[in-house]
Amino acid sequence: MELQNSVCLLLNLIVFTSAREPSSPICSRYDYEERLLERVLRNELALETTLNDILKTNAKVVDALKQLEDGKAKVDSTLAVMEKKQIEIESTLSDFVNNASHTINATLASNVGAMVKAASDIKDNATVTLQRLVNQVNILKGMYTNNVYTI
Repeated sequence: MELQNSVCLLLNLIVFTSAREPSSPICSRYDYEERLLERVLRNELALETTLNDILKTNAKVVDALKQLEDGKAKVDSTLAVMEKKQIEIESTLSDFVNNASHTINATLASNVGAMVKAASDIKDNATVTLQRLVNQVNILKGMYTNNVYTI
């Protein structure tokens, strides 16, 4: 029994020593922590690089937005100036049309009045001339009638 116990103890000792992991640098605790620390540092550097890229992109976007806002302000002010000019032009055009219409109407009225007077004068002259012609014809008829009988 003692032999059995000794053999059992020997076997346990062999199993225990062979079951224990060997101390290799691949699996050592310090090697694992060193690789983990390297990975954390690489990730931190990658995150810093990404953060710097994001900050640069953010600055560009903010600058572009500022330029857009400045452009929008310029467009708004230009649009306001154009609207004022349009109102002035419409007012000037309305005044011009009203003045031109008034001038044309006044000129037309005076010309129509002059034409009516001229037509009336022509009619009166034509009537006087017609009366003279009738008198002349009557005189000629009288002379012709007198001469026909006398011949």
